[in-house]
Amino acid sequence: MTTSAAQERARSARKDSAGPRRGELLDAAGRCFAEFGYDQTSVETITTRAQVSRATFYAYFSSKDEVFGAITERVCTQFLEAQLVVDVEVTEPAEVIGATTRAFAEAVFANGALVALIEHRAGIDPAIGAQWSRVRTRLRKRFTAFLERVDARGGIDPCAPLSRIVETLSDALLIGASRLAGASPDRREQFITDHIAIAERLIGFTQAEHDIEDVQ
Repeated sequence: MTTSAAQERARSARKDSAGPRRGELLDAAGRCFAEFGYDQTSVETITTRAQVSRATFYAYFSSKDEVFGAITERVCTQFLEAQLVVDVEVTEPAEVIGATTRAFAEAVFANGALVALIEHRAGIDPAIGAQWSRVRTRLRKRFTAFLERVDARGGIDPCAPLSRIVETLSDALLIGASRLAGASPDRREQFITDHIAIAERLIGFTQAEHDIEDVQ
């Protein structure tokens, strides 16, 4: 095995590690990308912010592209986890919508400018584009499948095909929350409240569903 091959093998092993040093590098890189943008962020920018050597950086990542891909993966994971904050099998549908909407919006708020940057890079970098498209498709499929189950038992009266409603709500939540990442807590809370209300109207929860919630 050549030296470079050995280094790559070691780097791959560290890539699968959840060790603190890799996490610290990702945190520092995320702050740099959010603050300076993609083009103005270099490996040196990241290592300076993380207070580590270039050798340490390259022990975990082969390039700026790779660390940005890892950051994108971390953001994607947070978005997917936002849909799992409640057990949909035992929670009333309207409560599921409220809880997951809030969790997703807060995940977007937490990542601030990174979301807009990922969106931009997805349009010019095929690897990031594929990564971002996969997670957004998975999010929509999960949401649509959940609503289809509720619809099958007569719990909702949607105003349009469910796939279209899900796409509209997902895009509005992602774009709207990313624009308000730096806003005051009151403005962000109002956005979440408004979005939940819009979702309920578009999905069309029946009176029976709300009667169940009122009893509880």
